[in-house]
Amino acid sequence: MHIQEVFNAIYANHLYEYLVIDESRKIIEYSDKAFSLCLNRPENCKEMILEEVLPELCGLEEEIERVFSGDSSSFTLPYIFKEPDTYVHIHIHPGREKQVSKPEENRYESVIILFENISEIATAQQSLIQERNEKALLVKEVSQKNILLKRFNAQMQELVDEEIRKNMEKQRIVELQSRYSQMGEIISMIIHQWKQPLNAMSIIVNVLKLNLMKNTLSPNEIKNKLDDILSQIKYMDQTVKDFQNFFNPSKEQIRFKAYNVIQTVFDLVGYTYEHKNISLELEGDKEVSIVGHPNEFSQVILTLLQNAKDAFMEHPREDMRIVVRIEKEKDHAVIIVRDNAGGIPEEIIDKIFDLYMTTKEQGTGLGLNIAKQMVEKNMNGRLSVRNVEEGAEFRVYI
Repeated sequence: MHIQEVFNAIYANHLYEYLVIDESRKIIEYSDKAFSLCLNRPENCKEMILEEVLPELCGLEEEIERVFSGDSSSFTLPYIFKEPDTYVHIHIHPGREKQVSKPEENRYESVIILFENISEIATAQQSLIQERNEKALLVKEVSQKNILLKRFNAQMQELVDEEIRKNMEKQRIVELQSRYSQMGEIISMIIHQWKQPLNAMSIIVNVLKLNLMKNTLSPNEIKNKLDDILSQIKYMDQTVKDFQNFFNPSKEQIRFKAYNVIQTVFDLVGYTYEHKNISLELEGDKEVSIVGHPNEFSQVILTLLQNAKDAFMEHPREDMRIVVRIEKEKDHAVIIVRDNAGGIPEEIIDKIFDLYMTTKEQGTGLGLNIAKQMVEKNMNGRLSVRNVEEGAEFRVYI
């Protein structure tokens, strides 16, 4: 029996199962569970040829013979898979020495096949390799996605820059459209302002012509009539200058009194509103001052007045009034523009400042949008609207 040799080998190598073969490769001993690691799992491995139950050793006859002859101390077949889920190292060790007549001959009469169960180690190594491969794949995938993300960000930045450029161009066009719209309104006002002096000059010229035909024209009368004509021309010239200053943008912010600027707007456009039977009223604190651009402030007030006038034109009534009131709340100047034109429909009041939002058939939807931008961006203020008892009320906080 080779029990001691098997125990010695197991103790030395920490193995669990074994087979013992003789010189003819027949199995002469084996552990209880050794057959579970053999081909087809035979119930009794004794007297079977080694290669029949362990095909892994086929082709290794010379190496096994070297162990028998003592030319090789041992060899190992590492990481052999055994179904269903077992990995083993197969160690081939020399067994019991053969009794020979010549001491110099070192030969063994048996060889021990030891099975070292390394399933846990193999599984751990496989998991480690798999994890490493997965990490490598993940790093590669992340790297590729980073490249795609950078490319996407670059494309998005180009799109954003392009949209910003388009929006800036669009905003510039909108401001120009609003400005042209107001200029058209101003030109209409200038025409109204000029009608009276033109009529007066026409009458003066006709009187001079008539007296000249009657030969009753005296030098003093000519002088007086020419002075009257010059006075009317001066009035017309001053009107043009007033409107020209109205549209020249201020380069620097200055402190100005809101009452004075609004009164100037009333003086410029009052004739047009009076002609349409719309009453303009200015009340409140005359000393409230604002730091900013007076002309931009004037354009905001003019826009709010025009909005009220357009509402009256759509819904005329006997008593049409626009009241502008100036108040002071803590460190804010508050300009309240209220009319009695019936108010703004509730379904659109929240959108009244949106670009191109208008309730008028010929409206552009630019005025209130531009006014809000002037107040909130250029004046660091706020523009709001609400419906009151008889109409709409706009509030400018600066």
